[in-house]
Amino acid sequence: MFRAIVFLLAAGTACGQHSSLKLSNPFQTPEDRAAGAIVFRGQCASCHGVDGKGGHGGPDLTRGPFKHAVSEEAMFRVISKGVPGTAMPGFKLDGARTWQVITYIASLGAGAAAGRGDAERGAKLTAGLRCAGCHDGAAPDLARTAERLSRSELRLALMDPGAEVAPEYWLWRGKLHDASLVEGRRLNEDTFSVQVAERSGRLRTIDKRDLAEASIEPRSSMPSFAGKLSARDLDDVLAYLESLRGGRP
Repeated sequence: MFRAIVFLLAAGTACGQHSSLKLSNPFQTPEDRAAGAIVFRGQCASCHGVDGKGGHGGPDLTRGPFKHAVSEEAMFRVISKGVPGTAMPGFKLDGARTWQVITYIASLGAGAAAGRGDAERGAKLTAGLRCAGCHDGAAPDLARTAERLSRSELRLALMDPGAEVAPEYWLWRGKLHDASLVEGRRLNEDTFSVQVAERSGRLRTIDKRDLAEASIEPRSSMPSFAGKLSARDLDDVLAYLESLRGGRP
C-alpha cells in the first residue's frame, strides 16, 4: 500500500501538480532494474545505445551529472515530457515503468554498480553454468572479457548476447555430407579447411570436401541467460566477473 501511495504522489508531481514532498524512486529492487532494462532497450537504445553510452543523437547515460535530469524527480519529468528544443521526446510510459527505467539508468553508472553482488557466490554460479567450457577456447577468456567490458556491457552480454556481436564472434554453421551439423565460432579458414570452436569448447578442423553447405550468421553463439538467472544471481555473476579484473568498475 505504501509503495502504491508513493507512486501516485510521484506520478502526480511529474505531471505538474505541486507538492512540498521531496520525491524519490520507490521502484529500486533488482526486479525493477531488470524490468527497466527491457523498457530501455525497446524505447531508449536507438538513441542512447544498447549500453547507454550514447548513439544517434542521445548522450552518454553512464556518466553524470546530467544537464536536465539533476534529480530523480527531474529525470522522471524528462522521460515523461521530453526536453523542448532537443531530440529528447516524451514517452507515454506508466509511472512504474518510468521509475524502473530510472533505476536501470542509475545502474549504468560505475559508481552506482560497483560493489553490488556476492563474487564468491557468483563464482559458484558461473561454474554451474559451465561458462569455462566455452571461454577456455571457443569464446574469449573471461578475465579478458571482464577487463574489456563495463558492468552494463557485461550484463547486456549475459542477457542479450546478440545485441552487439563483433564479426569475429559471428556464428558459423556447416552441414556435412553425412547430414550432421557443426556450429560455433570460426577461428581460421583456408582454401581446404575451416577451423571451428564449437559451443562445447571442442576445436574442430573440417575438410571442406566434407561440407555440403556453410553459412555465417551475424549473431553470437553464446546462449542468453535471460529468464535463467534471477536478479540476485545476475548481480552475483557480475560481481565475480568484476573480481577477475580486481573489482575495477
